[in-house]
Amino acid sequence: MRGARFQARRRNGAARGTRGFTLGLAGCAVLISLTSCDTAQNFFDRDDVCRDQRAALRSYGDYFAQDILVGGVIGAAVGTVVGVATHQSTGTTAALAAGGFAVGAGAGYWAAVQQKNADLASRRRQVTSDIAADNQKIDGAQGAFNALLDCRRQEAARLRADAAAGRISQTDAGKQMAAIRSRYDDDVALGKRIGANIATHSADLEYANEQLKPQPYVTRRGTAIYASMDEKSAKLDSLRSGATVSGAAVNTNWVKVTLARGRTGYVLAGDLSLQAETIARNKSRRHTPPPSAKGDPVEEGVFTNLSKRADFDDSVQVASENTSGFELSGG
Repeated sequence: MRGARFQARRRNGAARGTRGFTLGLAGCAVLISLTSCDTAQNFFDRDDVCRDQRAALRSYGDYFAQDILVGGVIGAAVGTVVGVATHQSTGTTAALAAGGFAVGAGAGYWAAVQQKNADLASRRRQVTSDIAADNQKIDGAQGAFNALLDCRRQEAARLRADAAAGRISQTDAGKQMAAIRSRYDDDVALGKRIGANIATHSADLEYANEQLKPQPYVTRRGTAIYASMDEKSAKLDSLRSGATVSGAAVNTNWVKVTLARGRTGYVLAGDLSLQAETIARNKSRRHTPPPSAKGDPVEEGVFTNLSKRADFDDSVQVASENTSGFELSGG
């Protein structure tokens, strides 16, 4: 009998061990999914000669993966599960990357600013401070991205020189160059993810900017101005294509616009483009703030944010297209 009970305990212990191991694997899977494939890959890429540069870029990625106010509180504690768990949805970041502001996220940030600050002056100071912090982080991310790509190309150049001098066989050199190119592609993919999250922050800051002071919008086509946020409501007026109107986003569908004599109405968001964002997309104009922004630290700071974001996106796009230099000959 004692032998039977002992065997049963062994079976139960083994089952618990198996369940514990399975749960452990499941927990690791969840952790990896939360901290992104990039973090999991980093664990296995400890021999990467550019690991320090990649870690530097990832630290900025962790900052932008957080909501703005969360990022400000956590500060240097980047790379944690909590930080990564505050990612915006894939749908939101995809919409932002496509160039349109998704104001749902921005409304959440503005609500947090309102809750934290009782009066308009303190809200303005909060937003101004957050803009300055984000702009500094974009500069840091840009520098880290450039340094990582430089390291990767220098790594490829050293390998090419070794192969040419016969210090490594062509077969082994080919395999190593393929690995370097794969890591380069991962570096660019990391840059794209960071760019999408920078866009989320930009949407937050621009939405707050509009709540503090309506901003110039430009009509994409001729459009109607409605009395309420309903296409069945009365039409107060109409705007021709290319017209400029002062407005503030209400949600993803509607912008509240200001008309002559202080009247207000509503225009479908899809019929408007934010003037500052349109200027920021233009390389030759993006570093000159529009007249409406001059003298306003919030508006000017947001325009600078949009310009820096556009520069970062352009650099990632160039890196994505410029894949030369990862061949054993030439480059």
